[in-house]
Amino acid sequence: MKRMGLLLVLAFAPALVLAQSARLKLPDLSGLASKATESVDIDMDGDTLRTAGAFLSGGGGVDPQFAETVKGLQGIYLKVFSFDKPGQYSMRDIEPVLAQVQAQGWKKLLSVRDKEDRVEMWLRDNATDGGMFFIASEPKELVLINIVGKVDLETLRRLQGRMGVPVLPGVPPAPPAPPAPPAPAAPPAPAR
Repeated sequence: MKRMGLLLVLAFAPALVLAQSARLKLPDLSGLASKATESVDIDMDGDTLRTAGAFLSGGGGVDPQFAETVKGLQGIYLKVFSFDKPGQYSMRDIEPVLAQVQAQGWKKLLSVRDKEDRVEMWLRDNATDGGMFFIASEPKELVLINIVGKVDLETLRRLQGRMGVPVLPGVPPAPPAPPAPPAPAAPPAPAR
């Protein structure tokens, strides 16, 4: 009997780990892309994030501040849709994601609702599996962001305006990184 119980625990362990992860199961919103005038879908795991870090930090080489910011992240998953008219999506489409953060003990940091507009920010403050979830919905725009890894407000501040992460309400942008020092000049060629 104990052996059967142990086998069941081992069989379901991956599902239990996934259920507690800061990586949320974002809904399949691919149908919205055809209705949208503009859409962005970013799906970057930790390895991709680090590899693309230099390229996405501005193209001028590695920004040390940006590299430090993404070092502790395990992934960024983002969906943004802009529409030319309201009514192209339903809040029912995203309620499953909100149910995930509520059921898994995430902490709500920000909640703003005004008629048809909704902005919420949730934080999973866990030393081994931290994360952040941000949602902004307006009649003609929908933004979903899930950042997996150790996230704090300084990390959010540094990510704003990069890698598809919009400027977040109430979070002042980070100052620009100082320019990289100029490359040393090549020594003059010896005279012949």
